[in-house]
Amino acid sequence: MSNDKHENEHGNGSDHENRIDQGKAIDQENDQNHEPEYGEMTGEYLPQDKAEAKEEDTYYPSFNKTTRAVKQSSAGAGFAGLIGFGIMLVVASVFFITENYFISMFTISIGLLIYVTGLGLIKLMFSSFIIFFSSKHLNSKASNMQETLVALQNLLNIQRGRDGSIAVGLVEEGRPIGLPDNSLSRDIQEVVSSGKNFDYAEFVAHSYYVECHELYESSSSNFDFVSSAMPLFGLIGTIIGLITMFDSLGSDVTVESLSPQLALALKTTLYGAIFSSLYRIIGTRFERRMVDLDYDYDTFCRALQVVVENKNTIRVE
Repeated sequence: MSNDKHENEHGNGSDHENRIDQGKAIDQENDQNHEPEYGEMTGEYLPQDKAEAKEEDTYYPSFNKTTRAVKQSSAGAGFAGLIGFGIMLVVASVFFITENYFISMFTISIGLLIYVTGLGLIKLMFSSFIIFFSSKHLNSKASNMQETLVALQNLLNIQRGRDGSIAVGLVEEGRPIGLPDNSLSRDIQEVVSSGKNFDYAEFVAHSYYVECHELYESSSSNFDFVSSAMPLFGLIGTIIGLITMFDSLGSDVTVESLSPQLALALKTTLYGAIFSSLYRIIGTRFERRMVDLDYDYDTFCRALQVVVENKNTIRVE
């Protein structure tokens, strides 16, 4: 009896030791799979607020302080545009009630421009006026690129005389070439004299291109937005005119009684189409100028690549 009891106790002890060994093995496996935190690797204590911040960053990787930040200038421009549109809409409603439909639709179009541009409306109007009467780009950097491109084309192109013979041939390797005195020419002179490759020179040229391209693109999109919205406001006026006309139908209806409602429906549609076409024409002008800018930039980059690979020196005149 005592022997059986001793064997049972010995068996229970062995089972207990086996469970302990299994638990240690599981803990070791978890430690191997565990990725240590920064504080664990350095032996430093990780504060609770930093631990919570780290947990938030991993759980919401795209919602951090950097991505949630909104520039104050952008927020101000949007708020100013919204307030300006609301004011112009109230003014347009007054003209609409007094049956001055043309002025009402014109006021709405100006309000839409204020909505998309904010305080930049004056700059947009000035750019729209200049772009119809000048062949130069609106941005000074783009104008420098255009001026430098003309000089490079005159230097690199083969020029022939009246008899077809070559008057000006190919530019020799290492020969100095003269460019007009502007900021782009001086920057290109510095890049070439420093022995940089074409990629570096193209990056410098791109900085003279991108700002004007953004100006053309944003101006074109602003006018396209107003152009697409104006027919909708004309349609609203048409629906209002039809509703008032149907409300006035009765047994004693005459043409004279329906003419104001018909005039409202037709005039608002007409004025909406007119302003839509007008703003579309202005937006197309910016689109064409943007195409010209892209062409100038591509041609300039090709000419710049020839200068860099030909190892010509730049002389600013």
